Amino acid sequence: MEYYIVSQDERIVDYEEPAGIAKSVDQRMLRNEESRAQLEHTILQFYTQGKGEYIDFIERPVPLLSDSLKTIFDRYQPHIYYKLVVLADIKQMKQTLYWIAVPDTLACLSEESEWHKNGSLKTPVLDPRKVGHYKIFKISDSMADFIVVDLDVAESILRYNPKGIRLRTIDVRRFGI
Repeated sequence: MEYYIVSQDERIVDYEEPAGIAKSVDQRMLRNEESRAQLEHTILQFYTQGKGEYIDFIERPVPLLSDSLKTIFDRYQPHIYYKLVVLADIKQMKQTLYWIAVPDTLACLSEESEWHKNGSLKTPVLDPRKVGHYKIFKISDSMADFIVVDLDVAESILRYNPKGIRLRTIDVRRFGI
């Protein structure tokens, strides 16, 4: 089994960034069912500067997926919670759909994972028995907040030739070696 961390390609520095999203949306709020219900009937709209590219994955302050990337995620893990976000560029009179993605969080790190002295994750090593059937997920036992996908999802993402996405291999515990 192979797994990859989905991250934003830092080589693209001029991308459309939503203004004010960090103040409006808290990841803890999105994990809570009650808070999700309150957000369900609201449309989140954030303004952009109109100076950059629209990339397929914006990592911070919350993971935002383009509509195309969400379609791929839906194909492999249909029950991920999403919240619609509209990025509005007033100068160009343009609105672009993005999605806040909140996949299930799994306690799936192997004891072989390495940690920094401050408790942050240095080298994640997944235990495939703890991952189970999940193809898209987050890791709960770390302070890091990243999305992990399996090989099938990663190949599908690459086939569609995304803009602004990097896939980094994550180590997997090997049994009986």
